Amino acid sequence: MTIDRAKADALIIAAVKKVKGIVDACPFSKEDSQQVLDIEEDAAKHSLMGLGEVTNTGMKEVLACDWIYVALTNREFEWGCPSLVLKKGEEVVGEEIEGEEAIAEMKAKENVWFMLDNFIIYKDRINFPQDIAKQACYFDMPSLPAEWCVLEGNELTCHSIIYANPTTPCDLFLKSGYFKGIDEHGLGTILIGVRL
Repeated sequence: MTIDRAKADALIIAAVKKVKGIVDACPFSKEDSQQVLDIEEDAAKHSLMGLGEVTNTGMKEVLACDWIYVALTNREFEWGCPSLVLKKGEEVVGEEIEGEEAIAEMKAKENVWFMLDNFIIYKDRINFPQDIAKQACYFDMPSLPAEWCVLEGNELTCHSIIYANPTTPCDLFLKSGYFKGIDEHGLGTILIGVRL
């Protein structure tokens, strides 16, 4: 079955724009992929609160998708969780959590330490802070499932839809290239990837 790309783009963009907190969306040009990767790689070299590198595997995963879209978000958009994890090798040893119930549940556990109000470290998975000091751990921004993107009708079948949050320098690049450099407080961007 041949997919009419223009029709598919219109269908996906319409679905994305229906999501609370998404102001606008458009197709992402694959020609910008390398520049986005370069910006993210440069941003990874700068530490998070002096605690080490932050890689953005989520952006790499989205950029590997068949179709990519960029969306402009406002404060009403729910960014998803965990948008930041701490890894030791491939094991998650810390992560962002959300919701009062989840936070209360984690506060009751002995093997959990709160690094921030909603970022936890699993004490039994890491030698903290020594592993951080030795740079045995790193922060990662993973991709998240775009469960909020509901395609109406059965005209388009896709394997999955994911999204990723860019770092600040990449957010500025996306706003400049896709949304006329808008610089309004509270606006951000995400990249959305569709796997066919």
